Amino acid sequence: MSAIPANLARVPNLLASRIALGGIQGTNRELLLMQIRLASGKSFTRPSENAIGASTVSVLEDAIERREQRVRNLSQAESTLNSLDASLADVSDILQEAKGIGLSQIGVGSDEATRRNQAAVVDSMLQSLIGLSNRDLRGIHYFGGEAHAKPPFESLLGGIRYVGTGAGMKADLGFASDTRLTMGGEQAFGALSGRVKGDRDLDPSMTAATRLSELGGANGTGVRPGTVEVDVNGTITEVDLSDADSVGDVLSRLSTAINATDPGATVAIDPVDGDSIAITPSAGTTIVIRDSNSATTAGDLGLSGTYPGGATSVGLDLNPRITELTRLDALTGLTQPLGEIQIRQGGQSRRIDMSALTTVQDFQNAVASLGLGVRVEIAEDGSRLNIRNELSGSAMSVEDLNGATAEELGLRSFTLSTRLADFNEGRGVNQARGNVDAITGLPDPTLNTDIRITVKDGRQFEVDIEGAQTVEDVIDAINAAASAAGLSPADFTAAVAANQNGIEFTDGTTGTSTTIADANNSSTATDLGIAMSGGSAVLVGSDRATVAVDSVFSHLMRLRDALLSNDQRGIEFATQKLESDLSRAAEARADVGVRSRRVAEAIGREEELGIQDTALHSSIQDLDFTAAASRFASLQQQLEAGLAGASRAVNQSLLDYLR
Repeated sequence: MSAIPANLARVPNLLASRIALGGIQGTNRELLLMQIRLASGKSFTRPSENAIGASTVSVLEDAIERREQRVRNLSQAESTLNSLDASLADVSDILQEAKGIGLSQIGVGSDEATRRNQAAVVDSMLQSLIGLSNRDLRGIHYFGGEAHAKPPFESLLGGIRYVGTGAGMKADLGFASDTRLTMGGEQAFGALSGRVKGDRDLDPSMTAATRLSELGGANGTGVRPGTVEVDVNGTITEVDLSDADSVGDVLSRLSTAINATDPGATVAIDPVDGDSIAITPSAGTTIVIRDSNSATTAGDLGLSGTYPGGATSVGLDLNPRITELTRLDALTGLTQPLGEIQIRQGGQSRRIDMSALTTVQDFQNAVASLGLGVRVEIAEDGSRLNIRNELSGSAMSVEDLNGATAEELGLRSFTLSTRLADFNEGRGVNQARGNVDAITGLPDPTLNTDIRITVKDGRQFEVDIEGAQTVEDVIDAINAAASAAGLSPADFTAAVAANQNGIEFTDGTTGTSTTIADANNSSTATDLGIAMSGGSAVLVGSDRATVAVDSVFSHLMRLRDALLSNDQRGIEFATQKLESDLSRAAEARADVGVRSRRVAEAIGREEELGIQDTALHSSIQDLDFTAAASRFASLQQQLEAGLAGASRAVNQSLLDYLR
């Protein structure tokens, strides 16, 4: 209030005026602030008015803004997943219709002309499916995996190539942050081959430049940074490896710590196996390495233990992983210099001179630059390399030329371990089975042999490959049958050809021609690619174990081609494959359904939390209008009273008190 304090009995007029003016100004200031709060609806508009509340409000506003963005992201994700589900539904419809055509064209109810007409229908379905596979929403292609910015399928060499990568795109979705919005073409369509996986651990050697992140570690959990304690004859030094990046960093810091007490000691990569660290203390020196405090670095590096003087002690295997920068000459089991690899695809073949390459990345780039729709990948565990066919409708093979590099890398597509079930694009190898004697009705072994071989000197024997699972099983059966027929390895032998995919036969007998044929109408020799004859000493069969992409595109192409060629067996095979494609599409839709449900639940949770955050924000910053209006009225009365009181007090003089 604008009044003179009671403890001041007499004051000058100037002091009374200033006191009154100060009270009026304070009341006006509070009125102004209250008017601003009433107009803005906020209990404070400047941080200085409520420092704690302003800090809390700032945090809440950031959280609310982020949550609103997540809700928008989730809404976009829900729309994308709904569109993805609709696309998969269309895929299922096309495949179901194609399967119906295939089933209708099997048997005597159809003729060549009808099948040719239906082939045109299947071809139109194939084109529709290609369009579906490249569908997008606002530039996000549904089936490109993580490479969603461009169409994932393209035409190449008469086939359909998949250029997408990864399992799918992720976004900031809060509670559903691990939900992928797109799908890899492999999951939806089977767009990549998976058969040529490296069949051996290449166990790369370490170098000083090998990064610690590229090591599996002695415990299989990688190398976790920390501090290592080094005890050299009682002198303890802590070595900080928390920021070490490479094996060279570890060697350098350990050497510095050890050499400070034992100048003759050495710390180096073990030259024998190349995948562990070797320590050689001087004679009379004992080195103990252990972890410091709660660190696990010494154990991860395989160095925990005691190293006696005068001898080299080797730590545990650190399991280096293959990376793009791994040198090819660091891979175990490769004969130097490296030879040539030949890749066949779509009627074309390309050669790669491996001796001209330095790193795994060089190899990957060299294969990609061939333009054949083939890619080299590093296995997830980093132990081996894989070659995958990207081109549906075409078959790939990997061969050795001038060496055994492809086989040593585990990448040759035709080896002793190749399964017979993978021959003929997955149709396998037909065998004679269940033939019985026409008179006795009992099984007749002579009617159930699969291959008939006649060597040059006229001797003949038959081979039964019953139970054979791999190429090696077939070769063993052929060589065993030849031996049982009295032929020595010098007379006749079968093996995998060294520099050409196929089974190689060497006939050392004297005569005109070697003949290998199907026995008992089995088609076994034909399916193995060895039905042939010739007068040379060495005959090499064809490669029937080429690598095809087991995709919907391949199967529709096979169905179309089988209908055009009036091939009933091919129609049956392609129709059977479409059944597995339908199952895959159904599983993909189920996966999308699970994702959509997670997104919908996340939207609900985000909205609920958003309401809570907004309520808390409101309770702190929003104005209580009832209290504010009451306070405003009180301030108005206070101002009026202050003005009236000031006018009376200022106008009074000494004469007013001398009446």
